[in-house]
Amino acid sequence: MAKYYLLPKKLVDRHPWLQTPGWLFEAGFFYAMLGFARLMPFPMARAAFSRIVGFVGYHTGNKRRVVMRNLQVVMPEASDAERAEMARCIFRSAGSAAAELFLLERLWQQRARYLEFDLHPEARAAVDRKEPIIFASAHVGGWQLGPLLCREYEFPASVLYAPERNPWLDRFFIGRRRAFGAKLVPSAGGARDFMRELSAGRTVGAAFDTRVDQGEKVPFFGIPTETTTMPALLALRGYKLMPIRTTRLPGCRYRIELMAPIAPRDSSAPRKAQVLDLTAQLNDLFEAWIREDPGQWICMKRRWPKETRLSGADG
Repeated sequence: MAKYYLLPKKLVDRHPWLQTPGWLFEAGFFYAMLGFARLMPFPMARAAFSRIVGFVGYHTGNKRRVVMRNLQVVMPEASDAERAEMARCIFRSAGSAAAELFLLERLWQQRARYLEFDLHPEARAAVDRKEPIIFASAHVGGWQLGPLLCREYEFPASVLYAPERNPWLDRFFIGRRRAFGAKLVPSAGGARDFMRELSAGRTVGAAFDTRVDQGEKVPFFGIPTETTTMPALLALRGYKLMPIRTTRLPGCRYRIELMAPIAPRDSSAPRKAQVLDLTAQLNDLFEAWIREDPGQWICMKRRWPKETRLSGADG
């Protein structure tokens, strides 16, 4: 996770004594934002955070440049102005995601008002059997709400998370994640952590749409790019790999959808080919979600190789 969210890293690197007060300041800021969110009904809080983060994020030059370069690939035929407007939507979506995380427990307590669950019949059968499942998601829509499905259907799950370097901020995010009603497991994101939890009979999941420098080059929006093969490797050990998507609906409602399991299209193919096939199927699915509404994809890190250049890169 980021070492600092608000303070310039170079400043703290030059003056190391600023680290502890800086971390305390950042934690205090997040707790203040939590208090601000709690003062409002959820729809009002989501709207407020969407506007604030949308404005601040878009006017943060380095983040805007990364988003605009990703949108080059997603929207190659769009004008610079159209991509700029979509970038604003992405930052507003990030603000909505902040409100969703801050008020996660409230969303759960008022789930009859805000949440609906949609399980494919095969997925429902696996859930009813309490099978350990690999949830595969992308940073699209209200993706953080996905693990609430485990709480709704009362089956064992683990939420693996990357610990914050800031210990006060780490406690802050752990407090928000307790709303999942699942075991919280600090993890560096390695396959060993996922395998341990699956072997113990607990469902695990993550968003697998980000770049992984040690990953395999698998097409995403038609461009081969480094992609994690971990969910595919775990699936070939006998665990069901199921996409999970949380869609934002009108009226501040959410649909949490657990889809049918993904399987290799040729089970007789060599293992490496099956891994690449499963990974390509996930990338194709994530691509379809993003094309449906690019403004819902929170893509604030470079996704494609640096040499990928199209017109209008810098926005």
